[in-house]
Amino acid sequence: MKATVIRHGETLRRTKEEISELNCMIQRLMAEVENAKCQGIPSWGRAETGNGQRDLGHNPPCSPLGPQNTKLEAAVTQLEQQGETALSDARCKLAELEAALQKAKQDMACLVKEYQEVMNSKLGLATYRLLLEDKEHRWA
Repeated sequence: MKATVIRHGETLRRTKEEISELNCMIQRLMAEVENAKCQGIPSWGRAETGNGQRDLGHNPPCSPLGPQNTKLEAAVTQLEQQGETALSDARCKLAELEAALQKAKQDMACLVKEYQEVMNSKLGLATYRLLLEDKEHRWA
């Protein structure tokens, strides 16, 4: 039983570390997305369409950097999508880990309760043994 308690404690510790790593990854990806957004792409290049998508074909008139900006915007959009996908996946994994953590906590609580019951039984048996030994000693 003690080994099970230790094993669950280790699992809990690893789960907490994994959640921490995922939170760091989420923050890093969000910073990368913000950094990509702020790398000098002008606002005319990121016009929103009615459905929330970026209009990558909207270039300023007579701009010599039009094709280059379009490529940059396509890269930014792709990075945003990758970041959002990674963020969604990380949130999914976080939810799974939180559920596993909750289950581990419940299992740990059950094991602690069982351990307390065993210890109470052991104490009761030890007390009973002492009473028997005392009675046996008085008979002798």
